[in-house]
Amino acid sequence: MRQIEKENPPVIRSQSAFAIHERDLAPEGIAYDPVERNFYVSSVTKSKIVRVGPDGKAQDFKAPGQDGLGLTLGIKVDAKRRFLWVVSIASHPEGGHSPSGVFQYDLKTGKLLFKHQLPPGSAGFLNDVALNSIGEGFATNTGTGEVFRMSSDHDGLESLLPPNSIPQANGITLSTDEKVLFVAGWIGIVRVDLTTKQFFLLSKPRNVSDAGLDGMYFYKGSLVGIQNPDLHPGRVMRYYLNPAMDTIIRAQVLEAYNPSFDIPTTGTLVGNSLYFMANTQIEKRDIKNTSPDFWQDIKVVKLNL
Repeated sequence: MRQIEKENPPVIRSQSAFAIHERDLAPEGIAYDPVERNFYVSSVTKSKIVRVGPDGKAQDFKAPGQDGLGLTLGIKVDAKRRFLWVVSIASHPEGGHSPSGVFQYDLKTGKLLFKHQLPPGSAGFLNDVALNSIGEGFATNTGTGEVFRMSSDHDGLESLLPPNSIPQANGITLSTDEKVLFVAGWIGIVRVDLTTKQFFLLSKPRNVSDAGLDGMYFYKGSLVGIQNPDLHPGRVMRYYLNPAMDTIIRAQVLEAYNPSFDIPTTGTLVGNSLYFMANTQIEKRDIKNTSPDFWQDIKVVKLNL
């Protein structure tokens, strides 16, 4: 590890955007609403959704466990239709929460509209969600390697890719023309043709690693991903694609070895910038420590692309 660090100096380009002072929130997902200029943040420890206003003040959009919320993960805003989609998973099989699913809320009223849930007893857990321009949602099941499609006007999950298609399926995003879905798997990024449902790993040069991505976003013919494997402090990568979008032609390290990093997970595109949580501190959630300095304020940073 010392040799790797010597050969790969820090790359720190991000700037502080705002902080969330609820230190033990352990957020996993973040989304932006360009209409009201609010950020929405999920929580692994609190089973709730937090809204951060333009003034930087945070308040609960949904209280802990409200509407059957479990641990909340991936989250997206449909600004046009005024919907908020958030992945919720039960804290444990016997818990009082609903089965793993994507909860769909009305942003204007806060009303729960639909629950797109796995059947009770299903294997795995949903993790992240992407939305297209006609209001459909797509979600990954990390435990089973499945991908699902969802409608915005009724409950339910429709299978897009069957189990064992993409090992450890996590981050998910659509190309600008919405013909291709990209899914981050444990060993690399998978390209899914939404017309034929054919899928395969992106080709790439030998010196490019696209494994272990969490949040992933399509941006101007490239993929921007947050990479947080177990032994690495985390980094933000940009993968430039060929015109056919089936090959990574080169990769760029946008951020790495930032001393603020403590399990960065996901982000959200705002114009030409990526806002992401530098220190979710998710791995601290099961550690018993009463020191006041054990948890830190959640740092949300802005990275110009």
